Amino acid sequence: MRHHIAAGRSFATFAKPAEGSAISRLLRVVPTGVLLAGCSLLAGCLDGASDDVEVSETAQYATVSSYTSSGCSTAVVIGLSKQIADEISCQSPTLLKRFEPTTRLQITSSAVLPYLHSTAKTDLEAVASTRTVQINSAFRTLPQQYLLYRWYQQGRCGITAAATPGRSNHQSGRAIDVSNYSTLISAMSAKGWAHDVPGDAVHFDHLSSPDIRGKDVLAFQRLWNRNHPADKIAEDGAYGPQTEARLKQAPATGFAIGPTCMTPNMMFAVDVLSVDGPDRAQPQSRAHYRVTLQNNGQADWPGTAVLRVASGTTQLHDPSWISPTEISDLGAPIAAGTMGEIAFDITTPAVTEETPIFEQLELSDGGSTIGTVNIALTVVPGMEEPTSGEADDQYDAQEVAGGCSATGGGSSSTGVVLGLALVALARRRRR
Repeated sequence: MRHHIAAGRSFATFAKPAEGSAISRLLRVVPTGVLLAGCSLLAGCLDGASDDVEVSETAQYATVSSYTSSGCSTAVVIGLSKQIADEISCQSPTLLKRFEPTTRLQITSSAVLPYLHSTAKTDLEAVASTRTVQINSAFRTLPQQYLLYRWYQQGRCGITAAATPGRSNHQSGRAIDVSNYSTLISAMSAKGWAHDVPGDAVHFDHLSSPDIRGKDVLAFQRLWNRNHPADKIAEDGAYGPQTEARLKQAPATGFAIGPTCMTPNMMFAVDVLSVDGPDRAQPQSRAHYRVTLQNNGQADWPGTAVLRVASGTTQLHDPSWISPTEISDLGAPIAAGTMGEIAFDITTPAVTEETPIFEQLELSDGGSTIGTVNIALTVVPGMEEPTSGEADDQYDAQEVAGGCSATGGGSSSTGVVLGLALVALARRRRR
């Protein structure tokens, strides 16, 4: 059954509560057939609701573990992932730096976390200054790898092999997967990007940058302890049973108390905390998105604020939109310092080959831009089932030489998972 939200009319707004606490949410008038925004947080979604019925529900705060059996995009934990990346930067500013997508430096899914070691970032941007680089995956955090590994265990999302949490090459801060790799091997090599992993054609490593696997585990442990002074765990950078238990309970959109070095003037006015929607979709198909936004400004956002296409043209227009470039109004205010959700549909274009689409949207009110929201996905002809844009392979599961991340702190989940067969099918889907 396809669910549809007309102009984002199902909407909820809420302050960030303590993890696991119940929050009451009053949803707006919902027409028949509308999927309630945030239904994955509810005890269940309403099917075939009556016309013009107002619904109030008590919802549990979305945790990382709440996504282990739904969806195929780690963009649902992008808020927590950004906090982890920023916490690493707080401890050592050169270990991770954010890069911004541009006309040439493109990302192919909303799950791509645009952080790399500072030297890797510089050398990637140098390549992208003259060539188009399409990034499937860059730095990946502990909650993202946890979800990918769980989806792999369940045989979901087209993932045929996955590293255990803490072990993936993409947690090193110096690895990327590039969709259009075949045109870039020479240019990437000239800037220090090695392309020498057998069977993993999309993968590049910046070997002159340090391997920081384990730093994301340590950052998560610090964030947890900062927010749970009565339930502290060891800050050792080792992924063990205690860390895993807390990770499952952690809020997908991020902790109430984030990285210590972040100040209000360092934050985006509109911060995207979760994108619940596909990374990959078939041509001429409708895809549904539910985006959680944080109002980091000093003023409330009015319900009349509109989410629109920043460029004025788009390949993703859906008939439910207000106009060819205006997607939806918020429908309900979002107070300063609180979170809200907006839901909408997109329709993918008719293409005959894999086509990454990066769309910058802007939230505006009365002609004034409040902030931007980026949506990215890849249109895949012939895709038969939902797949992840970050499918792992056996080479992401290489052992780390020394360091706390090589030991796992006694976790039953520290064994290295090696695929027995080349995952050419999964990789072909990503090119």
